[in-house]
Amino acid sequence: MTDDHASGYEVELGHPLAGPSSDVALDDPEFELTLVGGIPVTGEPVPYFVARGSDREALDGLLDDHASIDRFEPISDGPEGRLYRCEWATRDGDIISAIHECDGIVRRMVGTSYGWSLSVYFPSNELTTRFHDACLSRDIDIDVRRVEPARLDERHPPDIALSEKQLTALRLAFERGYFETPKETALDDIASQLGITEQALSQRLRRALRHLVGSAIDDLERDPRSE
Repeated sequence: MTDDHASGYEVELGHPLAGPSSDVALDDPEFELTLVGGIPVTGEPVPYFVARGSDREALDGLLDDHASIDRFEPISDGPEGRLYRCEWATRDGDIISAIHECDGIVRRMVGTSYGWSLSVYFPSNELTTRFHDACLSRDIDIDVRRVEPARLDERHPPDIALSEKQLTALRLAFERGYFETPKETALDDIASQLGITEQALSQRLRRALRHLVGSAIDDLERDPRSE
């Protein structure tokens, strides 16, 4: 039976975090760069990124040297991170040009010490295959992790998912009994296993829980059965 709500394909993939200054940023255990979704009002999309990390100069250097970013400017700065406005530098042979040529839409893009993690929507199986073939022919380093039919749900539009670091921290805290009453483990024990400071872990868990609670509230408000 055909699912009327299935349209296009969702591809999750990994891509190296390129750039001469990336080694500096990778030394920061709090480093995370997250694409912020928006609606373009000009001919070209202008991405925004939220950068988190203790070394702000290294973050600036990473964006400045990244081959896919033409120029950038900080918009705001706060304890939760720094917001950047960027402009793509679309060049033949890079992953951004391959996505653009195949009518792809980047729904999620998170950069960590492990590299980029992307979720890209393609309107058809043919375009999904064309993107994969283009990456192979141009020697674009990608790690395809999941390909499945995209599901468009009017009640719950696509949202930015938890980052790998947030999910890992949440899973470990849950498995170790941190959320039990009384707690079965301490925050510093979990932070030690992850190789980060207790403060960094606390901020990571707080952001992850805020995302989950916000998504749950949105679901309740969108579901007429909850009224």
